[in-house]
Amino acid sequence: MIGFVNKRKLLLPLFFLINALCWSQNLDKTDSVRTTNLIDSLLIDRDLRNWSVRLFGDIRAQGFKLSNDNAALKYIPNNLFGVGVGIATRKLILDIAFNLKDENTENTDRFDFRGGFIFNKSVIDFYFQIYDGFNVENSVNNTTVFREDIKSIAGGIDYLYLFNAGEYNQTLLRSGLKDQKQNIFSFGIGGFLVYNQISADSSIIPMEFEPYFNEQARITNFTNYGIGILGGLVSLYKLPSNFYIGITAKAGIGLTIKNVETETSSYNPSNPMLYKLNGSALFGYKWNRFYTNISLGVSANMSNLDFGNNGAFTLVRGKLALGYRIKSNKKLLN
Repeated sequence: MIGFVNKRKLLLPLFFLINALCWSQNLDKTDSVRTTNLIDSLLIDRDLRNWSVRLFGDIRAQGFKLSNDNAALKYIPNNLFGVGVGIATRKLILDIAFNLKDENTENTDRFDFRGGFIFNKSVIDFYFQIYDGFNVENSVNNTTVFREDIKSIAGGIDYLYLFNAGEYNQTLLRSGLKDQKQNIFSFGIGGFLVYNQISADSSIIPMEFEPYFNEQARITNFTNYGIGILGGLVSLYKLPSNFYIGITAKAGIGLTIKNVETETSSYNPSNPMLYKLNGSALFGYKWNRFYTNISLGVSANMSNLDFGNNGAFTLVRGKLALGYRIKSNKKLLN
């Protein structure tokens, strides 16, 4: 699935990886033990009473939008539904989804990995996605064409420091590991990292719509590295009969390094600004050791591509989960 990544682009990170491994051989045993203990304390919860497992169905659409003053093209996967499994502890949360395909239609091949972990007053969310094959929707005549050669890679990390973290933890509530005792409203501040790539064998603009775009928009490969600051508001409300609802809104601004390759040239857009928006809602119910919830989230990373062109990577996701909280006095072995 990741064979479309240019092999030459892997040489640089591979070089650093090899050097890091060589350098690690010079660490003495004490350093290794300290590093292991740090990772263990941050990520591993050995008390099984703090674990839960869940099954879920989801709708997920990672897409890209290319627009100018004349027209807009949306690149959307065509098989949006998936099923998955997840595990959660009070320190680490992981979900793995498997896409459901229709054998009678052309399908998007995809890999979705999403997780997060919490320590002290910090909440970190991360994701990594690979999509291969997109529907291309246009604003000119509203028709759709499937392009199997268009591929996308997206990854990112969001960090948020919550000032009211002692009372708020929507992530643990979503995973059945926390009971909602009172209404919460908190502000958080942090930062984000993003990486996006979209590529194709030829211009991502279908031939019949090329007259609506200039040559600089006829992209064959676009990469985007971004870093920025992030602020957010989170709220959580207890409802009667063990129901609850939560709302989160985050916005960020940052700087990005972009590279655009077209069929005839390549360039680096001069405007470095990157804008990030994220919103989510959660509605759930908890009884005994079982829990269920419905969540919906929308996020977008937007930037200017110069020459009157704009680009935006978007992610829309919804999930219905049914989970079970493990209740055991046993602990994992060291």
